[in-house]
Amino acid sequence: MHLNETILIVDDDEMTRLLLVQALVSLGVSTIEAVDGEEAMQQFERHLPELVLLDVDLPKCNGFEVCKAIRRTPKGADVPIVMITGKDDTASIEQAYQFGATDFIVKPINWALIAHHVRYVLRSSRNFKALKASESKLEYAQEFAKLGHWRLDLQQDVLQISRPLAKMFQLDDIEFPHGLSRFLNLVHPSERLHVKALFQNAINTRQRFDLDVRMILLNERLVHAHMQGQVVVDDGVEYLSGVLQDISELKESQAQITHIAHHDPLTDLPNRVLFQQQLESSIVRAKRNQTKLALLYIDLDRFKNINDSLGHDMGDLLLQEVAKRITSKLRTYDLLARLGGDEFAIILEPIKQDEEALLMTHQLLDIFEAPFALKCKTAYARGSIGICLFPDNGTSAEELQRNADSAMYQAKRASAQHFAFYSHALTAQAQHQWTIENGLRNAIEQQDFELVYQPKVAIDTQEVVGVEALLRWTPFDKASIPPNIFIPIAEETGLIIAIGEWVIQQAISQLQRWQNTNRRELSIAINVSGRQLHSQHFTEFVETSLEAAQVRTGLLEFEMTEEYLVSTTETETCLATLERLKILGIRLAIDDFGTGYSSYAQLKNLPIHTLKIDKSFIDNLPEDSKNLAIVKSMINLADNLGMQVVAEGVETHKQLQCLRQHGAHLVQGFYFAKPVAPEMLEQTIEEIKNKRP
Repeated sequence: MHLNETILIVDDDEMTRLLLVQALVSLGVSTIEAVDGEEAMQQFERHLPELVLLDVDLPKCNGFEVCKAIRRTPKGADVPIVMITGKDDTASIEQAYQFGATDFIVKPINWALIAHHVRYVLRSSRNFKALKASESKLEYAQEFAKLGHWRLDLQQDVLQISRPLAKMFQLDDIEFPHGLSRFLNLVHPSERLHVKALFQNAINTRQRFDLDVRMILLNERLVHAHMQGQVVVDDGVEYLSGVLQDISELKESQAQITHIAHHDPLTDLPNRVLFQQQLESSIVRAKRNQTKLALLYIDLDRFKNINDSLGHDMGDLLLQEVAKRITSKLRTYDLLARLGGDEFAIILEPIKQDEEALLMTHQLLDIFEAPFALKCKTAYARGSIGICLFPDNGTSAEELQRNADSAMYQAKRASAQHFAFYSHALTAQAQHQWTIENGLRNAIEQQDFELVYQPKVAIDTQEVVGVEALLRWTPFDKASIPPNIFIPIAEETGLIIAIGEWVIQQAISQLQRWQNTNRRELSIAINVSGRQLHSQHFTEFVETSLEAAQVRTGLLEFEMTEEYLVSTTETETCLATLERLKILGIRLAIDDFGTGYSSYAQLKNLPIHTLKIDKSFIDNLPEDSKNLAIVKSMINLADNLGMQVVAEGVETHKQLQCLRQHGAHLVQGFYFAKPVAPEMLEQTIEEIKNKRP
C-alpha cells in the first residue's frame, strides 16, 4: 500500500465508522471521518482523500447528493467513491452509479473482505491516475517531441522515418520509395482505406489529422499507435509530416480498467453494468432480425445458510463453482452475468422456440444435483430460475428484467420444480407481495419500523396498568402499510424472526427507560408468532436481552394467538419454550381468544397468565345475547383457571359497563385510547384517568 493515502469514511453510525477504521488498519492508510454530507464536503476539500467510503442513508442530505457534490469539485472528478447500500437494493445501486459512484458495498458489510475490496479499488485508482498521467505525457510528446517522426514527400512519393520509428517497425532502412504504399502496408488491413482517405483529406484541405491506428510489424505483431500529422512545406517541398507513438501498453491498461469496471471480481463474469448494456444490444438485434431471446434469472436457495454455516470464504468458492457449472451448459454465444450476491442472469440469444429456454433451464437445474466440493468441505445447493421471453413478456430491458425477477421469486415461493415462466398470471397481488417483501428486507436493514402503545386499563379503578406494543411500518416516501398486510408476508418469508427481535429489543429498551427515570411501572405486551417460538435461539435471545437491560421481571408479556397454540404439531417443543419463558419472568397471554376452538383440557396444561377476548365478541355487546353468553363463559373459564381477562376492542361506554358488570379485569380499545407514540403516552394516561367511569 502506498504511503500517505487517506480514506474518508462518511457514515452517521459511530459503530460502523469505528468498525471500518479497524478493518482498514492493515492497509496502512490514514482515515478521516464525517457524520453527514456537510462535514463530508468539508473533510474532502481539506484533506483531498484518495478514496471515499460513503453511506447512502445520511442525515440532512443523502449519500447520492454528497457523491454528486464531490464529483462537481475540481479535485473530485477521479476520486473513487464506494457507496454503502442495503442488500439486493437494486434501485439504490443503479442510482449510485448515475451520481458517479465507482463501486458499491452491500450491507451487512463483510468485515473480513472489506480491506481487500478497498485495496483493490485503491490499486485500480492508482492505475487510472497513471493512465491519465501517461495520456498527458503522450499529448506533450505529440505536440513538441519529434520522436517517431515520419514525413512523405508528396512530389517524389518518398517516405522518410526517424531511427526510433524504424526500430519500432523493425526496419533496417529509414527511407523508402513508393512511400505512401509502403506506409499503408504497415497499417492493419481493415484500417488502410480510412488512413488513406485521411491522408488525402489532409493534403487537400491542409488540415491537421489525429487518430489511433493499428499497425502490423514485420513479425506480424499488432501495435496500437497514436498518429498525428499535417502538410508542411520545407525548402519549397511539400511533405505530409507527422509523429507516431506506440500506445499498446496504454490501450492494454485501458482495456484492463474497462474489464474491471464491467466484470465481477469474484467470478470474472460480466457484472450488472455490462449485462444491462448487452441485454439492450441483444434486444436491438432481436428486433432487427425478428428473432426471440430468453432472459433467465437464477438465485441460489438458502445461500445465507451456507455462508453462516461454512463461512464466507466457502460461500465465495461456491459462487465460483456455480458459475463454472453454469458456463459449461451454455452455448458460446449465450451470456452469463453475476448481478450481485447469489444472483445470476443469462441471455439466451437467439432462440427459435420457447422450448429451448425450458430445455436450458432443466440443464441448469441438473448442475445442482451433484454436491459442490469446496476445498475439504462439501456443500449442497439448489437454484430457482425465473424465465422471461422476448418479445412475449416484454420489449425493453427494464421490463424483461422486472418480469424475469418476478418469475424467479415465484419459482422460489411456489414452484416445486424450482423454475417458473413469467406470465400475466403473476398478478398485481403477487407483484405487490414481492414489493412488500423487498421493502421489509430494506426496513430490517435500516430499522425502519416504529412501535406504538395502546393502554390496557383496569376496569375497576380505571388505572392504566400496561400497554400493548404494536408494530407500524411506513416505508420512505410512502403511506403506512397495515400490519395485516405485511405481517403475513414476514411470516411466510421468515423475516418475522428479525422483525420480532427488533420489537423485543425496542420494548425492553422502553421498559429500561421507564425504570431508569422512575416513571410509571407499566407492563408491555408483545405479539409473538409461532415461527419465532420455534426459532432455535429464541429463548436465548430473550434471556440475553433481558440480562443486558436489567429490567424488573414480570413487566414483559408475550401474546400468542389461540390458533397457533391449538394447531401446532410440535406440542412438546412449544410447551418447553413457554415454560422456559415463564421461568425468565415473561408473562404469557393467549390473543384473539375464542377464535381458535381451544379446549379446557388444552388450556389447563399451558403456563398462561392472561386470556384476551377477541374484538369480534365485544363489538355488539350488550345487545347480542349470544356474544354476551360467550364472553361470560370466557370470563368464568379464566377465573376458574386463575387467569387474567383482557377484553380487546372496547369502543363504547355500554360495552365497558357490560364487561365491568360481568367481571372482566382489563379492557383495551378506542374507548380509552388509540395506539400512541411513546412520547404521547403520559398525556394519554392522564386523559384516561379523567375520563368518566
